[in-house]
Amino acid sequence: MKLRIAVLIAVLLSFSALEPVLAQQNFNFIGSGARARGMGGAFIGVADDATAISWNPAGLATLEKPEASVVGIYTMDKYTTKVTSSFLGESAEVKFDQSHPIFNFASGAYPLVVAERNLVVAVAYQRLIDLYYKYEDDDSEYEEKGGVDAISPGIGVQVTPEVSVGASVNIWTGHYDEKYTDKVTPANSYDEKNVDKFSGLNFNIGIMGHFEKTKIGAVMKTPLTLKDKYSYEGTDYTDKLKFPMMFGFGVSFMPNENLTLAADYEIRQFSKLKLYDDISGTEEQVEDIEDVNQLRVGLEYLVIQDFGVLPVRLGFRTDPWYMRGLDNEKVTGLVFTGGLGVIVGNVWIDAAYELGMAKTENDMDWDGDGIADEISFTQTTHNIIVSAVIHFEPFQ
Repeated sequence: MKLRIAVLIAVLLSFSALEPVLAQQNFNFIGSGARARGMGGAFIGVADDATAISWNPAGLATLEKPEASVVGIYTMDKYTTKVTSSFLGESAEVKFDQSHPIFNFASGAYPLVVAERNLVVAVAYQRLIDLYYKYEDDDSEYEEKGGVDAISPGIGVQVTPEVSVGASVNIWTGHYDEKYTDKVTPANSYDEKNVDKFSGLNFNIGIMGHFEKTKIGAVMKTPLTLKDKYSYEGTDYTDKLKFPMMFGFGVSFMPNENLTLAADYEIRQFSKLKLYDDISGTEEQVEDIEDVNQLRVGLEYLVIQDFGVLPVRLGFRTDPWYMRGLDNEKVTGLVFTGGLGVIVGNVWIDAAYELGMAKTENDMDWDGDGIADEISFTQTTHNIIVSAVIHFEPFQ
């Protein structure tokens, strides 16, 4: 019996190595800002502050003063793999935790009046895919740092008093570094910079309509070829991951001047994802990749005080995985959000909290006794988001 328990734990530990792969990249590209994220990310039909360029660039046209924003995230992930042997009735569990801060977003926007219409120019930086990963045991320590970022100049134009349009150019860049420390044989340690370098270019095109208490927004994101340059056995290669066109739709409704209700739906047909492998020189559609279409809903209520305004926010969104779960079925996680803010004069300070949960499970024969065992993988994510938006007076 002790031998079978040892086998069960060994299999579990080998499976846990898949956890970072399962959890790292779900390609749920989402905009920035504690205000928007506190509302569940339902912001395509709101987009009325300096983070608008990351949600719907048409919303930039609503800005009346120069604005700057900065956003930081502290993320905490917990992965749990559990196997229960049907033969033994025993369970083994492995947990893997990691946390780190992310400088997520920064932007600046400046409004102009052209032909009696508002025209706003902006530029933003955003980390879209975070590649941080760290693992440590008694013998070694391994750490990856870096990510895929976008630098996005954009413009929003008021076409009529009711309709605005906008566009941004996303210049994709980024890299990641590897550091390995061998505690037993230090000579085997290494610290490599720019192991992979990323690049690409695509466009976001948005439209926004204002109709009394309702706003409707839509965004189209053009196809993206994300290039990954790396070296293998002394030769440089460039793989290409080709993302299809994406669409997002949002609506917001203000039943009164203090309450905003919002909902978004974003279509990301990642099942059409294609990969060009430079080593083999072949391009193929990536197998077993799922669409990650996402629903987001949220609300914001403004509590008016003598010293300023206190916004309160709640939200929810789905969090689909791009890869199938242990049962070969689609996995859709859930994210619950909340946030608070304070508006004093020209400064908006916001904080948000996100709780994400996803689970996949199946019955498999992991201990080799011919009887199916229960295995499950659970991911829990806690994000704390803090952002500041500062409004300036226009230059005279």
